[in-house]
Amino acid sequence: MRSPILALGLIVLATAPAFALLPPQYQRQAELAAIIDNAAVTEAFGMDGIYAVEFVEDDLYRVYGGGCTLEVSIVDAPTEHEAGFAGAREFTTELGDKVCAE
Repeated sequence: MRSPILALGLIVLATAPAFALLPPQYQRQAELAAIIDNAAVTEAFGMDGIYAVEFVEDDLYRVYGGGCTLEVSIVDAPTEHEAGFAGAREFTTELGDKVCAE
């Protein structure tokens, strides 16, 4: 009796959708894309545009353009997943103050 139940349990686990965290290089790529695609970041630099995006530390980037810098933080997005959910990190971007050289 245990064998069929165990086998059925393994089949169910094997066919369940699998979610995994992104490898670090792909997570960084997703974060950079989110920063560049953020309309507020683009608007902050206007016609000068973005020259570069620098990784400062985990969850913090510095964006350069037109003699100004803007720090952008990566913040975990609130999720409605059940406890134990595994999957790609859900995040938003939070802009700091734009600082320009005088």
